[in-house]
Amino acid sequence: MDFGHERFEQARLAAEYDMGCKGIGTMREKSLHLVLKHYFAPDTACHELPVGGFIADAVTEEGVVEIQTRNLSRLREKLRAFLEVCNVTVVYPIASTKWLYTVDENGELLGKRKSPKHDTIFTQMRDIYSLRDFTADTRFRLRIVELELAEYRIQSDKPRRKFHGNYEKLDRVPLDIQNIVTLESPADWLSLLPSDLPQTFSVREAAKYSGESESNIRMLLKLLEQMNAAEQCEKQGNAVVWRIAEPFRASVLDTIGG
Repeated sequence: MDFGHERFEQARLAAEYDMGCKGIGTMREKSLHLVLKHYFAPDTACHELPVGGFIADAVTEEGVVEIQTRNLSRLREKLRAFLEVCNVTVVYPIASTKWLYTVDENGELLGKRKSPKHDTIFTQMRDIYSLRDFTADTRFRLRIVELELAEYRIQSDKPRRKFHGNYEKLDRVPLDIQNIVTLESPADWLSLLPSDLPQTFSVREAAKYSGESESNIRMLLKLLEQMNAAEQCEKQGNAVVWRIAEPFRASVLDTIGG
């Protein structure tokens, strides 16, 4: 698959057309979901098809493509049904770069600024961990799409429950694809561990090497354990010591510091 800018621009244009050629970011449409659907499944004939009692975002030669822009746990029932009959790719976008646009209730731009927040696989690990029942399934694939994203917010003088202060999120619009990480095999998930990790390690050590939180590292190791790719080998005091499991050790340790 071509992950270049031309393909992305074609997806953006197709999404604009789907929304009535009124422009992305101007209506209460889920632009992010729609652009990614066109990006990963350009043939509209394969969109919104029934599979296993549910409607799939797209059905391609590779199986079901399901776009989930947040709350991956909501997919669990659908995934169980889809995986009974075919391969499934879950596309999960994260905003590695985000711009915040504020508009008034008439659509006039009031301000633009760059968000200091940069999402990564690890900042979203709790959400990803909610799919732990599926990550060991050879028919399951997760694609993390790192995006430059514009978030449109509408300002109101009357705060409501769904508003954040005086702002309501109106739409999220992908501006560019910066990277795509495919997590399909145990080796793909093992590659998320820091490259200089020793052969045996505690969660605290892995967190120190990676610069990530212990809770996120623990969730990753639990996912790897479900795939039989990592195992607990001993305890040192209250700390569990982990290692890469056979048969992955020989092939993976060269990559992650064996």
